[in-house]
Amino acid sequence: MTMSDAKPEPQSFHPEEDPSDLLPRQRRARVFKKGKMIFQNGLRSIPCTVRNISEGGAMLQFEQAFLLPKEFDLQIELEDYEVTCERRWEDGLRCGVQFVGEKRHTSKQRAQVLKTSEEALKVEVNERTESLDNFFARKLAAEKPQQPGGSAQRTGPAGGGKPTFGKRR
Repeated sequence: MTMSDAKPEPQSFHPEEDPSDLLPRQRRARVFKKGKMIFQNGLRSIPCTVRNISEGGAMLQFEQAFLLPKEFDLQIELEDYEVTCERRWEDGLRCGVQFVGEKRHTSKQRAQVLKTSEEALKVEVNERTESLDNFFARKLAAEKPQQPGGSAQRTGPAGGGKPTFGKRR
């Protein structure tokens, strides 16, 4: 192994450096939001997923590989703004962007609607007990014993016991 193959030593903090010169990483929020990369004056766009976001940038993920522009506008579907971004790094289907412009207000594309787990379970239970053809109501009625004086039910086959293959009655 030669010296050129060796990994460089990690840079350590030197006391003569001013700590304010080092940019601290901003706190990122992990998200899973649908976004759109818009470029060429709005003529082209690429769908993406925002995986994490901070005040100064975001990490985007794509479904397939694209040639990404250096600068573009990012619009997030659940937010009410778009922002001009600069691509800082790329790694496979992911890229990191830095916000270089101010956030511009836009109309929301759609609103996020979340249900509590109790509401979601109530709907699921109702779907299991109610149906369009009243299957559960018919099953319950069939299980009830018949009242005396009601119409008699047939107990034998409809054809009187004779085999009638293919013949309708």
